[in-house]
Amino acid sequence: MKLISSLLFFLSLSTTISAQEYTKINDPKACKAALEKQHKETKSIQADFTETTTSSLLTAAQKGSGKMWYKKENKIRWEKSKPESQVILINGKAVKLQEKGKEVSSASSKIVVKKIQSLMVQMMTGEFLNEKEFKISYFENKSNYKLILTPKSDKMKRYVSEINLIFSRKELTIKELTMMTDSDNKLVYSFSNMEVNGTINDTKFTTF
Repeated sequence: MKLISSLLFFLSLSTTISAQEYTKINDPKACKAALEKQHKETKSIQADFTETTTSSLLTAAQKGSGKMWYKKENKIRWEKSKPESQVILINGKAVKLQEKGKEVSSASSKIVVKKIQSLMVQMMTGEFLNEKEFKISYFENKSNYKLILTPKSDKMKRYVSEINLIFSRKELTIKELTMMTDSDNKLVYSFSNMEVNGTINDTKFTTF
C-alpha cells in the first residue's frame, strides 16, 4: 500500500551523501543551536524531492519524485507525482490523503496518515531537536552535518529503527532524509531547488 511507502519516508532516511566520511561531534551544542536558530527563522520551504525505496520485498529499488511545501505553523503539502500521484495535506491537526486523484478516507488509512503527520511536523519544525522522542547523535564533515535519530519509545520503534538527517553546513537546510525500519527496509529522500521563506498561499494545504 502506498501509505506504507509514505510512512517509510519518515522511518528511513539514508543518502548518497552518507558515503562521505563523517566524524562524531563531541560537543554538539553549537550545531544544535545553529539548527534551532535556522528552524525558528524559517517561515516556509518549497523543494523538489526524489524518493528511493529499498525493501526486502522488492527485487529492485523503486524510484519516485515530487514536490513539498511547508509553512508555519504546521502546514505541509507532500505531493508525489511519479510513479503514481499521491498527496498528503497537513493543516494544523487536519490531515488529508489523496491517491491517484481520489481522497482516501478509510479508518486504517487515517491512522497511518496521523503517524506520518506527527513525524513530518517534527522534521520540518525542528521539534525533534528537543529529544523528547529521539536520542540524537551528531556528526560532521566538511560540507554537511549528519544527525542520527534513534527512537526512545518501544511504540515508535515498531515503525522506525533510525532516522538520518543530512543538513548543509552553509545553509543549514535539509539535503537528505533517510528513515529505516530495519537494515533491509529504508526510504531515502533527496531535496533540491529549495526555496526558503518564499510566499505560499494557504490553499496549498487545504485543497488537492
